[in-house]
Amino acid sequence: MSELNSGEQFLVNALADAIGRQRMLYAQGPNGNTKRTKLWDEFGYPDTVNFDNYYRAYERNAVAHAAVHKLLDTCWTDNPTIIDGAEKDEAEETTEWESSTTKLLSKHWAKLKDADRRNLVGRYSAVLLQIKDGRNWWEPVNRDVVRALGDKALVKLIPAWEAQIKPGNFDIDTQSDTYGQPVSYNFNEQPVGDDGTYGTVRSVTVHPDRVIILCEGSEDENMLAGVPLLRAGFNKLLDIEKTSGGSAEGFLKNASRQLAMEFDATTDVSTLVKQAKEAGYDSLAEAMNDKVRKLNSGTDSALAMQAGKTSVLSVAPADPTPTWTAAANEFSASIQCPFTIQFGQQTGRLASDEDKTEWAKRCNGRRWGFLTDYITRVIERFWTLGIIDPPKNGEVTLAWSDLLAPSEKEKIANMAAMADVADKTRSAFGTSAVTENEIRAVGELEPIPEETAPTGSDESAKQTDPLTGEPIEQSTEAGKSDNSTQQS
Repeated sequence: MSELNSGEQFLVNALADAIGRQRMLYAQGPNGNTKRTKLWDEFGYPDTVNFDNYYRAYERNAVAHAAVHKLLDTCWTDNPTIIDGAEKDEAEETTEWESSTTKLLSKHWAKLKDADRRNLVGRYSAVLLQIKDGRNWWEPVNRDVVRALGDKALVKLIPAWEAQIKPGNFDIDTQSDTYGQPVSYNFNEQPVGDDGTYGTVRSVTVHPDRVIILCEGSEDENMLAGVPLLRAGFNKLLDIEKTSGGSAEGFLKNASRQLAMEFDATTDVSTLVKQAKEAGYDSLAEAMNDKVRKLNSGTDSALAMQAGKTSVLSVAPADPTPTWTAAANEFSASIQCPFTIQFGQQTGRLASDEDKTEWAKRCNGRRWGFLTDYITRVIERFWTLGIIDPPKNGEVTLAWSDLLAPSEKEKIANMAAMADVADKTRSAFGTSAVTENEIRAVGELEPIPEETAPTGSDESAKQTDPLTGEPIEQSTEAGKSDNSTQQS
């Protein structure tokens, strides 16, 4: 091959440079692949995903629905304990403020949990406070009226989806405490998924006093920067649907007995066409389809052929388990949930202790982090508006139960193991390595109080004769030892 001249070499270099720049431009897209820039198009993945995509996945995709509720229900297994002050300030008896606040929230835990469910699906969700203060929703809360009514001023809490509430204008005053936050919200009362058939569509403006925003993953406090639970694994949800749905479709097509009819070379097709039209059909294909449809509609139907043969179109369906499992594992990793926790096992094997521990750590972290901040903000809003009195210690703390705590079955197993240690060490060394109360402690049982010896019965207090080793009897007077024998 002859070498390229300078002009040709220049064109080749320019073309290569242009291709390289084009690939780098495409690499900035969603898939980031510089060689196969249309990779996501071939896989059927969307370039961008919005709330409607997440909501439809939650509503119709079994894996997405289970993922949201697995995390939601585990984190809300029980409700937190409300403490007036820091956790170290928790009193043995519940204070009056703690009791009244707990009683108020007990009516609204379901609504608070439902707002968290909506937050997991979208970038954010909201809780609207319907307050009886005599003002419109777009006005600030009349705190004097609310303080006079107390907790009776709170009518109800209204959870809202991302699609139902949008921020209005933002505070652009850099000297303001609410800089960067919305100064109003637009609330659409129409339920998500409703096209207006079941009620009128009404939109109202709401003042920030009456709105609490949940925005998990947005550490910069920008409500539009939240991280939906299903975002990272959304492509894998599509793969799971394609695998399971494709397998079901293949099974259906094999079960529907699609027939292929083959005629030999001596068959007079024109005669068949004529007979089909005489029978009232427009074409031979229509006549054959009708015969096959009637054949498949009955289990005892038969088909007779004179100059041809019929065969069933079918293929051996592939096992979807390996492909489905790979996609499901990737999705489980995206929500930080072990596969055995998310899906269980069909073979009878339960989730391992390591999987349970990792999942408990994940949910514990969310409880002590995001959910604590969420519920604390709700309580603070209540006392700021005057619905409840402020805590006496000036702050509120939430105490959640530990999801890593052993179950009753595990406690019994731990006690049995400790008792086995006690029995073996007593046999080997003549004394037990653990006490009875230590065994009771691992089962979280109350310790058995030790018996106190009566006064004067301590054997170590008795004196003995240095020659005979016999104890010396000491006379007592008024409960005191007589030390006269020790005097010279």
